[in-house]
Parts: sequence; C-alpha cells; structure tokens
Amino acid sequence: MLREHLRDGADAAGPQAIGTLVDMNMSTWPGDPQPLASEIITRLCSAIPDRRPGGPGNAQATEYVADLLSGLGWPVEQREFTCVDWRTDGGALAVGGSSIDVTPSPYGCGVSAAGPLRILRSRDDVQRPDLGGAVVVLDGDLAAEPLTPKAYPFYGSDDHSALIGELESAAPAAVLAITGRYPALCGALDPFPLIEDGDFAIPTGNVRPEDSALILGNDGESCEVEIRSERWIATARNIVASRGPRSSRLTVAAHIDTKPGTPGAVDNAAGVAAVALLAGLLSPTRHPSLDVGLELLVVNGEDHYAAPGEVAWLSDNEHTLDDVALFINIDGAGYRVGRTAYSTYNVPAAVQSRIEAAFEGRDDLIQGPDWYQSDHAIFALQGRPALAFTTEHVDEMLESLFHAPTDTPDKVDAALVVGIAGALEELVPRWST
Repeated sequence: MLREHLRDGADAAGPQAIGTLVDMNMSTWPGDPQPLASEIITRLCSAIPDRRPGGPGNAQATEYVADLLSGLGWPVEQREFTCVDWRTDGGALAVGGSSIDVTPSPYGCGVSAAGPLRILRSRDDVQRPDLGGAVVVLDGDLAAEPLTPKAYPFYGSDDHSALIGELESAAPAAVLAITGRYPALCGALDPFPLIEDGDFAIPTGNVRPEDSALILGNDGESCEVEIRSERWIATARNIVASRGPRSSRLTVAAHIDTKPGTPGAVDNAAGVAAVALLAGLLSPTRHPSLDVGLELLVVNGEDHYAAPGEVAWLSDNEHTLDDVALFINIDGAGYRVGRTAYSTYNVPAAVQSRIEAAFEGRDDLIQGPDWYQSDHAIFALQGRPALAFTTEHVDEMLESLFHAPTDTPDKVDAALVVGIAGALEELVPRWST
C-alpha cells in the first residue's frame, strides 16, 4: 500500500523537448535508413533524465513515437494506465563521527531518522525484538539477491515474501542492505537494490561492500540515516498500432521505458527504433493491405518494478491472447559489438521453418540461446509461441551496460537495428504463405 508522498502531476523540472516529428518517408527506400535509426535513438535518449514510467521524459518519448507511427499511416491508440513514479536526491548514514553515502532503492520512500544500528545476517536475526525504530542493515545471505517486489505479476518467491513481511512487521526506521552487483536481474547497477518496490512500507537503501566497514564495525551504536526520496501516483501510456485482422495476428513489441537514471540506448531505444522502421517498411503506402494482422506494441514498464504497462496490455487483451499467433519482442538489441541474436519459444516446426527461411543468409543475425529477462517471457513461460531479439553478447551487456548511465547512443550500431526491421519485413509476408 502506498502511504507516503502520493501526489498528482509530473516533476517540476521537466526534460528538454525530444523534438518534432522526423521525416519518415519510407517510400524512398532502399535509401540508407541508418541515419534515421540513429536519429530516433538519439532523440529518445535525449529525454532527460530518463524514460521511467510516469516521468516527463517518458511522456515525451511516448508522444514522439506515437507521432512517428501515426505519420506513417498506422492507426494508433495510446492506452493510459496508472503507475508509481519516484525521484531521489541521494542518501547518507552517519555513525561514530563519520558518514558514508547510501544509494536509495528505486521507488522507495524517504526518511530522516536516528536510532540504533542493527546488523542482520540470518533469518533468525530478523526475529530480534529490538528492531523497531532501529536502522537495520542486511548483510551476507540476507542481501545476496534482489527480493521480488510484492506486487510483481509474473512470478514470486515465498521466501522473499516472508522476509519482506517480517521486515515490515519489525517496523524499523529504515532498511539498508550491503550489496554489490547482480547482473542477471539488475544489470550494471552497483550497488544493486535489494528491495526495489513501490509497495514496501519502509525507507530502504543500499551500500557497496567496499564502503561498509563503517557500518559493520558499529553494530549497536547510535546512528543517523537520511534517504531523500519520494514517490507518487502517476500515469503512463502504451502505444498500440494495428493493421489487418486482430485474430491470428503477429504482435511486435519493444519497451520504451528505462530504469531511473539511464538514457537506455541499447535498452531499449534501439528496439523502439526497429519497431518504427518496421512500421515504415510495412506502411499503407508500401503495403496497402496485409494478409496477416500486425500489431506494433510500444510497451511501458518492462524496467519498472510492477510491469504496469504489461499488466495493462494483458488486461486489454484478456480474452484475445489466443489470437496472437506469435509474440515478437525486441530488447537489448543493436549493441555495436557482435550480431543480433534471436531465439524462439514454443513455435511449431512449420513456424520455425518459416522464421529460419526469412532470416536465412543474414550475416547480422544468429540463433542464440534462450533468455527470459524481457517481455516475451510473458508468453514463453505460458507455453505460447514467441520470438525474441537481443544482442549475442547479452551477458556482457548485463554486466556493463544495462540500467546504467553508460547506455548511450554511441553504444548502438544502427545497421543492426535496420537489420532487425528488415528481417521482420521478410517474415511477416511469409506468415500467410
């Protein structure tokens, strides 16, 4: 339950404007589309400071892409939903006459409080009776992996839920965690947020292990903690552009949002650019009719703790998910080193053959291993057919780039983005053949 800092409206200081509609006259192709892909990515990444759902940069980016698709002749819907927005100005912990920086957890609430420092390393420690009003610090196994948010819709952990409930019941003044990196779920964030959850009732932050000596050497001492954060209810929108029949359609998706504090070029302005290029390639001007229904979904929330855009789209399609013959997701693709990797899930042999025939002979595409850290997992884990595009160096990207301020447009190879759109242009007409 959100109990603190709820408010309406956007940040008082909005980002610079993304810009006006770029000329996307695809009728001139096969001209060079790479400058166009680069321009879309650069403009999306100019949303300062980021494209987090509910933030002003996200609203500008969404409007920009909706204009692009509409300008190409696609009927466009913008489907609004509510979400939690958040901002921070850092944090600190003072004890024993010294202080260290604390990195607030995204979507957490703020606090300025004093109390005893309590170090917790085991589940038995969480049962201590002296945690109320204290500043508790989770270390070791308790801080080994990020805890699943309370309201995350697609999977959960009973153990995580129990720990979160015990912490909330103990009612400390703040929960800090000593964490390092956890690339599989948190990308290049350092320290990773142990608790990234807009429904968690206690202020929370994180400290890198190399900065933790001050904490670990002062268990039981009086301390002061400040976490300068606030959160509130906001709105964001999914973009849905459709042509052809809704039944037995292909859905091509890319998320437009980012983690707070990252421009999100590879993750995932490049994916959105590929969707926009595909819209031009299959525009009504170039293809007055399509034999298969095609839905372009620019979804908002893949990097948000509650996946609100995905939940909203699933709600909108609650009774028509069986009409999606193939869910195609583009995320983390276009990295300047290596090629684009694609993977398939639950597809019949005939569909697999169709995909391989469409992608045959492309030097920029390889078939990669399965990975589930994106929106196609919604379909893949339910046994539904899906196709995903990412970089062949996805593990490297998780380590060094994803969710970090370093994910800038210069990390993208526009030719790879163009290649994804071209490969899908080959695939879609084959669907009905």
